[in-house]
Amino acid sequence: MKIKLLSLLLCLGFFGCGGGAQQIAKTLTQPGTPTPSTNPAPAPKPGPTPSPSPSPAPVPTPAPAPTPAPTPAPPPPHVVLLIEENHSFSTVYPTGMPYLSSLGDANGIATNYSSDEAGSMLDYLWLSSGSGEEAFGCGGWGCSQTITDDNIFREINKAGMSWKVYAEALPSVGFLGANSGEYVARHDPAVWYSDIVDDVAQQQNVVPFTQFAGDLANNNLPNYSIIVPDLLDDAHDGTIQAADSWLQTNIGPFLASSYFQAGSNTVMFITFDNGDDDAQGLVFTGVIGPNVIPGVKVSTAYRHENTLRTIMGLLGLTTYPGASATAAPMNEFFQ
Repeated sequence: MKIKLLSLLLCLGFFGCGGGAQQIAKTLTQPGTPTPSTNPAPAPKPGPTPSPSPSPAPVPTPAPAPTPAPTPAPPPPHVVLLIEENHSFSTVYPTGMPYLSSLGDANGIATNYSSDEAGSMLDYLWLSSGSGEEAFGCGGWGCSQTITDDNIFREINKAGMSWKVYAEALPSVGFLGANSGEYVARHDPAVWYSDIVDDVAQQQNVVPFTQFAGDLANNNLPNYSIIVPDLLDDAHDGTIQAADSWLQTNIGPFLASSYFQAGSNTVMFITFDNGDDDAQGLVFTGVIGPNVIPGVKVSTAYRHENTLRTIMGLLGLTTYPGASATAAPMNEFFQ
């Protein structure tokens, strides 16, 4: 290679050269074909070993919410109406009938409460159908025709509820006669309505007062009870002192029973059909029960149709017969 290069230089420098020299120069100046490298390709550097993806933590299944305890149903309503006879408010309260007066003082008294009209039977009807029912020939002695108007007994039956009349001296269950001993039908409103007169099964709800103690002991009082003392014990023929003593003996155990414990749903009304000598006027009406505002005195003007309206409302009834449809309920008495 050195000889060729020297020859080229001599030729170019001194003699000039033809194509041969140019060819030599060209050969020298062209790079040679590189010999492929025999070095092996570098091995790829090992990367970090991938960590396994962590499994997601199991989500705990939430515990089922506890089933709420069902709201206890309210106790069934029990309403009792007891009717005394022919004595005015001032004759009874506060000293004429001290036991009854004390019940009113501890519970509630309507101080401006009037009967509807003279004649015993008529006021019992006002308490049952919101009318004296003169259209059926009714007077203080009774009625010449069976009453077909709507009444509390019909509405209670329609609602699937229960009722009884506990009549002292009644000779037998379902008795429909005008009188027997000290019992008189004119003080027993149920037996004048077609719902009872025409239905033997309904007549079984008219029972002697002697059944009251048994029903009370067995916790089996109906939703609605009417208590009718006889002529001697309702102050019609007997004295107000005797009537007061009868209440203490016969109603006292009822007021001390579970029916009047806190949380119960029992209300008792004690009223008089009329004032002194069977005259229309102011009469004592006591409202007694665990839901009555203790010691309340209500001066709103009320009559028997207001008591009927209040009783039906307490029983959850919504159809009000006669004048009770527009009469105000006696809500001031209740908590």
